[in-house]
Amino acid sequence: MSLFGSLYLGDSGLRTSQNALNTVAHNLSNLNTPGYVRQQVANSDTTYINGGSSVRGYKFQVGTGSKYSECRHVRDLFMDRAYRLENGRMSYYDASYSAVLEVEDILGELDGAAFKNSVSGLWTAMQELAKDPSDTVNMSMLVSKAASFMENASAVYKSFQEYQNNLNRQIKDAVKDINSIGNRIYELNKEIMKIECGGVEHANDLRDERDQLLDMLSGYGNIDYTEERNNSVTVRFNGADFVTEGHVYEMQLYTDEKTGFVTPYWNQTLSFKTDASGKRVPDYEAAAVFNLKDKISSAANTDVGALRALLLARGDHVANYTDLDVSLGTDLKLDKLGIKESAYNDKAGLKYYEDYISKSIIMNVQAEFDNIVHAIVTKVNEVLAENCDPKTKYLCNADGSPLQMFQKTNSASYEKVVLSNAEAEVLRAQGVKLYEIYNDDEELVSNVYWKYIEEDPNAPHTLYNAENAKINQKLVQTPAMLGFTKEESSVDFNIGEKFVKAFQEEGIYLNPKATDISSFENCYIDLIRQASTSGYVFQGLYEYEQLALEQADNERQTVIGVSSDEELEHMIMYQNAYNAASRYINVINSMLDNLLSMGA
Repeated sequence: MSLFGSLYLGDSGLRTSQNALNTVAHNLSNLNTPGYVRQQVANSDTTYINGGSSVRGYKFQVGTGSKYSECRHVRDLFMDRAYRLENGRMSYYDASYSAVLEVEDILGELDGAAFKNSVSGLWTAMQELAKDPSDTVNMSMLVSKAASFMENASAVYKSFQEYQNNLNRQIKDAVKDINSIGNRIYELNKEIMKIECGGVEHANDLRDERDQLLDMLSGYGNIDYTEERNNSVTVRFNGADFVTEGHVYEMQLYTDEKTGFVTPYWNQTLSFKTDASGKRVPDYEAAAVFNLKDKISSAANTDVGALRALLLARGDHVANYTDLDVSLGTDLKLDKLGIKESAYNDKAGLKYYEDYISKSIIMNVQAEFDNIVHAIVTKVNEVLAENCDPKTKYLCNADGSPLQMFQKTNSASYEKVVLSNAEAEVLRAQGVKLYEIYNDDEELVSNVYWKYIEEDPNAPHTLYNAENAKINQKLVQTPAMLGFTKEESSVDFNIGEKFVKAFQEEGIYLNPKATDISSFENCYIDLIRQASTSGYVFQGLYEYEQLALEQADNERQTVIGVSSDEELEHMIMYQNAYNAASRYINVINSMLDNLLSMGA
């Protein structure tokens, strides 16, 4: 090689070292940039010059320098997949644990003190009433505590509903973010393909952004992705196509007209079915992103992603005590189970509870809480109704109907009916509550009755529950209406004892799967204990997944992370190489100068 050719050796060293220094500087400048992946320099030899060969066939080759061959995007696909799976799992338990904490806060400072005190206050008022039912102070105390109980019950139940609406908004935001991520990945795919199609350049920074988006997406659900030969990435979300080479299948939201709750579904898999009226309607359940009836299992990866956790925590409707009563075949239960009323039984009711209620943190506690409220409200009213005397108007309203402590907000509790004696006997045999009506002269009004309007589980406005029940305002204004003194001026100690006995009796189960029967107060304690246990379990799983995610991230950072110490070492190395190439050029330049001077 000529001396002039030797200059190019030095030139290649300068250019190679300069490019390497630029890469190192790029790494250092992005040391704290989220999602940035370390870029690694790869140098290679330029083409050798063949200077002939020996007798034995050995070639004489002369090197022509080095070149900046590649700027590698250093990643480990297996570590990426492990990190993203753990990120999704941690996000699931994070959302679930947050929901349990909110439930505990609603029930009252983690131990249920707020509502528990109102139940205890009602129990104390009944004990005091049993001592002297005729005392107006005791009557006022009973009504006051009953009003406080109902007010607190309504407030707790309303808080559950508000939190469900809050979760509903979070679901909308999550779906919006997911679609935004999908569209951005699709745009990055096109930009990366455009840059890398020639096989020369690498769109490393764009790849970093795309990989970071995949990290973010993994927090919402279980994702599967593949880098195609054209360098684009296709993504599947929970087993369905999300980002393909030519399209983004955005998640759609179906809004329930009754509840306002949204359900994400895939438009590309949406089919139609025929409803009961013969009309073709979209089958949103079949196209739903998640099958919420799936058993939650790490083995099946059904505990991955915050979106599933939010949907499960919120549930699909506002639950009440009818959701726990396996003997009630409501329209909602029949529709969910896909069966007719004739096929409904307790076993079907238990399946409904397991598939649709127990898996939802909010709905399960919501229904259990409402069940306790319903039991207390109906029992108090029942004690009053059993002891009323229409003839003397004892524990009756002015119109002769039984006096109630708790009333329905949006419907009447009794209706006046005209029945023959035979019809009345048939209804009484069926368990219908009928009360005779007397005029002001205490004479029986024949064939006219006050009939108790039973609760209709398919009509929420007829229920005595936390949402629809209210305190009798007439009693609040005039507690002495209770009286508890019979016509002969004798104090009705019997009713006080019945109130106490009603609270002490063990006649309520927390839920259909509970094995222990409880009293009103103990059942609420069981509810708090259940919520605390769920919180403890989710906290443990969340903290475990936090550690697992941290470990996966640490392992991944050993590959993709930028080490300032290591990069500074590289900088010194490449700077020294640059200086050496520069000195080499100076030497060759001096030699050429001397030779040319001597030749001149």
